[in-house]
Amino acid sequence: MPDDAGPALMKAPAKARRPRPAPPAQVSDAEDGFDEAAYLAAFPDVAQAIRRGDIGSAIEHYRLAGRVEQRLQRPEYRRHLGRPLPEIEARLAPGSVQPAAGPTVSLEAVALSRSGAVFVAGWADDRQSALAAVGLQCGAGLRWTWTRIPRVRRLDAEAAVGGSRPYQYGFWLFGSSSDMAASIARPGAECVLEARFADGTSVAVRRMAGLCADVDLRDMAMGYLAGASYCGNRTAEVFNSLDTGAGDALVGFNRAISHGIVGGATVSRFGPQRPRYRASLIVPLYGIGDYLFLQNCAYAQGRGMAEYEFIYVINSPELAEQLHREARIAEMIYGLSVSLVTLPDNAGFGMANNVGVQFARSDRILCVNPDVFPRDPDWAQRHTGMLDTLPAEQTRMFGASLFYDDGSLMHGGMYFDLDTGIMPAAGRVAQRPLLRVEHYGKGAPPWATQYVASRPVPAVTGAFMSIDRPWFEKLGGFTDSYVFGHYEDADLCLKSLQAGTPVWLHDLPMWHLEGKGSRRLPQHEGGSLVNRWLFTRTWERTLVPDLIGRNPRLAAAAVQPEPTAPRRPAAAGRGARIRPVQAVGSK
Repeated sequence: MPDDAGPALMKAPAKARRPRPAPPAQVSDAEDGFDEAAYLAAFPDVAQAIRRGDIGSAIEHYRLAGRVEQRLQRPEYRRHLGRPLPEIEARLAPGSVQPAAGPTVSLEAVALSRSGAVFVAGWADDRQSALAAVGLQCGAGLRWTWTRIPRVRRLDAEAAVGGSRPYQYGFWLFGSSSDMAASIARPGAECVLEARFADGTSVAVRRMAGLCADVDLRDMAMGYLAGASYCGNRTAEVFNSLDTGAGDALVGFNRAISHGIVGGATVSRFGPQRPRYRASLIVPLYGIGDYLFLQNCAYAQGRGMAEYEFIYVINSPELAEQLHREARIAEMIYGLSVSLVTLPDNAGFGMANNVGVQFARSDRILCVNPDVFPRDPDWAQRHTGMLDTLPAEQTRMFGASLFYDDGSLMHGGMYFDLDTGIMPAAGRVAQRPLLRVEHYGKGAPPWATQYVASRPVPAVTGAFMSIDRPWFEKLGGFTDSYVFGHYEDADLCLKSLQAGTPVWLHDLPMWHLEGKGSRRLPQHEGGSLVNRWLFTRTWERTLVPDLIGRNPRLAAAAVQPEPTAPRRPAAAGRGARIRPVQAVGSK
């Protein structure tokens, strides 16, 4: 039985269990050193199990599971031996997690980082009196208080309390303050959480805190957010949770982490080196290292590549040795100019591109995903021709037409749409606007060329962006507030529109193996939710209503209405698979 066995034991309602009689109080020689008060104080999950009737006493739990788990050797148990309970818990029965008649509170995770951040997860039965505030004290100098508390649905808690309807018993909390950093000196800090309810009731719960790195705490919080359940529309409920202040705290915490990561960047150069190039391809790599060699092979075939350089930004330092080896091999075979910028951890898509630009030796930046490949071997010559012949406002920032491997269209520019999230809220049904990014013509067959016609569009995907470097720098690059990836490309396009230049879409056809170029983990899903919340909060007033839908009215330039799909020629495009249009992210 693990230390966090509380939720597992709560799968059956309390009324379905009958308390078993406690065994004799005396212990055997093998159990010498067992102290019931210390055991209950150190392990709240045991106290919960006793209250539900799953076990009869602390000694019974020790005999069934605690001995095997070596709980008497754990520091939290030894810390309680011979010590009275602290004053904040003195009014409770030893080891209890709630008063004899009052709300139930469970504290399941307390994680601290050395920079002064904390993540807390638990649940409370506050159906009779609402949870009004939560205070947390860890050691002598660490104190946090929350009065706006994100709530989530907990099916295990519903079963434990015997609730007859869905209810968001769960809560999670996040805080970050550099003022706290000096007080976090060692792991195993003893924490007491006090939950205060609207009727004045107060419940205190003790738990040992874990100490972890900032990136691990960020990933823990994002992973929890990705896996949480709700009673209403999930995205809308997440937005409400982030509105409590947790969103700003998470965004600020991630921003500090990312800036620290890019500050440790190192660069290695391979292949021929020039002082200046016509363009620099910035390619972030995360989780998968196979695409460097493949891209070198695919891009080296065409004319004009000698004037272009590759800059790969490695967000996965564990891949650095493999990628350096492959860059040396590619140097001998393909002869392209390749730079590897290695980061000590994952700084995310936007920040990786920003740091890559710092090592670029050109005035034209191409942000390219590792799973994007040219359909035309001479794409570089075509790209250079566009820069030389088209008006500056059409090339200052533009995207390309991207296709799936079956030939159907993946991207012909992007537009913004508005969803409505519906959820229960305080005895009523509430609605919440949720901005979404869509692709023009997604899934269209290759003969539907109207979707790839050159034109201004609201946004283009970060899978392929061509940007004038002075313009990129004037816009401040990708906004550093987005977590991992998603929506920072749309954000950059809107910054360009706001500054007076809409982005364009030009028919420079590329293959895009969408989603194949990186590894997707639960914390990235949590980051996408935070990013959609941040994007909606930042741009909702700008976009609604004029810039919503397929035919928006751009402030700086008129967008041609999306063309009506022509009748399919009788002998063209046979066998093409049409993908249905669906809600998508920004890349």
